[in-house]
Amino acid sequence: MSPRKRLPPPAEKPAVGPELARIPARRILVVSPVIQIRLAPGDRVLVSPGQKVDAGTPIAERTSDAEFVEVGRLGGSGNGNGKEPGDAGWRGLQQERRRPPTPGKWWVGGDDRRGKSTRREGPRRIAGTLLYEFNGRWSAAAGERHDKIESPTSGVVMEAANCIGIAMKVTGVAIPAAVAGGEPARGYLDVPRLVEGELRDTALDVGRSGAVVVAGGRVSAEALTRARAMSIRGMVAGSLGQAELRDLAASEARQRAGLHSMPPFGVLGLDGHQRRPIASPILALLAALAGREVAIVTEPPLLVLDVVDVPLPELPPDWVRVRSGTHAGREGRWLSSAGLHRFRAGIHLEAANIRLGDDLGPTVIALADLERFIL
Repeated sequence: MSPRKRLPPPAEKPAVGPELARIPARRILVVSPVIQIRLAPGDRVLVSPGQKVDAGTPIAERTSDAEFVEVGRLGGSGNGNGKEPGDAGWRGLQQERRRPPTPGKWWVGGDDRRGKSTRREGPRRIAGTLLYEFNGRWSAAAGERHDKIESPTSGVVMEAANCIGIAMKVTGVAIPAAVAGGEPARGYLDVPRLVEGELRDTALDVGRSGAVVVAGGRVSAEALTRARAMSIRGMVAGSLGQAELRDLAASEARQRAGLHSMPPFGVLGLDGHQRRPIASPILALLAALAGREVAIVTEPPLLVLDVVDVPLPELPPDWVRVRSGTHAGREGRWLSSAGLHRFRAGIHLEAANIRLGDDLGPTVIALADLERFIL
């Protein structure tokens, strides 16, 4: 499968026969997808709808030590003009005088919000977002530590709201995945040598720092821990177990609780939780893109490329893959339709004759267990 084609227009569809058309199609690339960057209470956006951003541009600010804060009266709350210099919310009022307070609005306070400062320490400022108003007094999610969130890819901002998130239309194409974990991350694509479709953990060393590594059929929790320790930015695997996702989420929670700032790390499972190798057309595409800058996006799960002109592998129209069942993960060519076939337990399903790999004879597989690829 040598890279010779270029990306066709989105409306163009490969011509297949009526029998092959009954097999579910899996698109290898999607053009200009819309991604989401989720925010939490205390976080604010630094961009506005319609703004164009490049990869690495700060788009939001995260309050890593956010906690519940009693703000006091702001704006028109309380008395007629809302200006009470002795009130605890006076500092926030000075910062937001031009607009009335609303949920999600950025607020800045001082030491009176977290207790009195000691003699040796100077006054500290905290900031966050307003949450709600009750009996004329506001509450906020605020903290002292604020970390910048950078855009994992270039695109155009469609929506942006404090505490909620950012929706952005990507400039370029992406490879869709089934599951994702961690955070949006960016790095150069590294496709190491796989042994029987798997990547050995010893291959994850400091020499791959800053890379998004193709990990083969499945990635283990030990490999994720080793990759994060080596400053690897992300991993792409054929499958990703739920236990590994839980371990990664727990590790990130401990990291946030300890206020440790580390580079973002993301992981993608192209086929979901079931153990399967990476499909050969996708692996050939990843090999052709080795060395380029890519981004992992977790919502939706995508491996984003910042370019539209992508070298595509030569893909036979009769090439199919088994996505479930006994032969899950194997690939081959469509030979003919087998009609209504009787499988185990007396189940009758529409099936096809498929030549899998180097097998000499055809294998009868249900159409529901097959998938074909389209560019």
